[in-house]
Amino acid sequence: MRYRILMYSPDQHLEYDGRTPRRQGIGGGVTARIRMAEALAAAGHEVTALLHCRRRARIRRVQYIPLAEAAPSPVDILIMNTSGGQHDLAPAMALGVKARLRIVWISGYIKPGHLDELDYDFLYAKSNFLREIALREWGVPEAKIFVTFNGLPEALFARAARHARRRDPYRLVYASHPSKGLEAAREVLRLLRRHDERFTLHVYGGPALWAQEGPGPASEDGMVYHGLVGQERLTASLFSSGFSLNLQNRREPFPNVALEAMRAGCVVVASPQGAYPELVRHGWNGFLISGPAEDPQVHAQAAELIRMLVAQPVLLESLRRNAQRVPWIGSRIARTWETHWDRMLGAAGSPAEPVRPLPCPACTGPLVLYPDGYRCHRCSRYFWRLDQPHVGEGHA
Repeated sequence: MRYRILMYSPDQHLEYDGRTPRRQGIGGGVTARIRMAEALAAAGHEVTALLHCRRRARIRRVQYIPLAEAAPSPVDILIMNTSGGQHDLAPAMALGVKARLRIVWISGYIKPGHLDELDYDFLYAKSNFLREIALREWGVPEAKIFVTFNGLPEALFARAARHARRRDPYRLVYASHPSKGLEAAREVLRLLRRHDERFTLHVYGGPALWAQEGPGPASEDGMVYHGLVGQERLTASLFSSGFSLNLQNRREPFPNVALEAMRAGCVVVASPQGAYPELVRHGWNGFLISGPAEDPQVHAQAAELIRMLVAQPVLLESLRRNAQRVPWIGSRIARTWETHWDRMLGAAGSPAEPVRPLPCPACTGPLVLYPDGYRCHRCSRYFWRLDQPHVGEGHA
């Protein structure tokens, strides 16, 4: 079934539309919002994005409308999202939009302002970790939570794969806001360069990634700061790099950069914070190193691991192939959302049916098969493969 969809965000800390991610780096919440709008539009839905853009524009089948203009009504699906600025959904209460299904799509562990006052049917969480936050800290009932990972634009990665330069195993990447672990990445680089000066660290992002002011990182031998770059350039960099450094203390709602690195075959070395254990299976498609990101022992473990892997190219290539098999591409996530809507709105022929006699590994409730994996309709947990360990809790 095809739907009329309104994606709404009241955030005004950044002016953007569908062209912005291709021109410059922006935060993961905005990037995910645009990618999902485009994936749904490519699937044949009528998608309107009401957000902080300068003017009306139709970009890649998505109609962008400035916040000051009236929202279309009625629609089938209303998706409300905030990922920056005030993190407040109070303006959504004044939209006056009639919708058959009303969804709040959360991007982080900060509870959106006025969430409890909104009349919504489902809360879409980007990880099991966020499901746990919404359930335990915000008081959202399990029955209203739907876990759905962010999706990757497959065309972008297909182009990058065709035109990628030869991969340099000594090339490390840090692509995020500095607060997520840039200093830890620096320390790992320093340890590696004591043994081999071929190691370099390429840094993307900076304070401006979150619309903040401030200088980029201080330069040093072996480190190259690129600042904010568009998606094409960053993706190409991941395809030509050996490792993505993601050692951090911050509770990670959903690591977009890790997902992108995995799809590009850039091996992730991360902390088991937040949603990382849901994507990274230690020793199979990446590595998780426990301990505070500022701990020298953590830096030493990461550096020694990277040195060992570079010296074993066959093992390293196997890890890359496993990492590149990530199932979360935009078209598949769009089909997953469609399937959920079909079930909730009673559309005929919905393909998601209980998988019997397979029980949920966490609560033994019946699993339901969706295009991107399995969900338990009793406890709302998501499993992208049935041998996936029960993760999403205890990684604060």
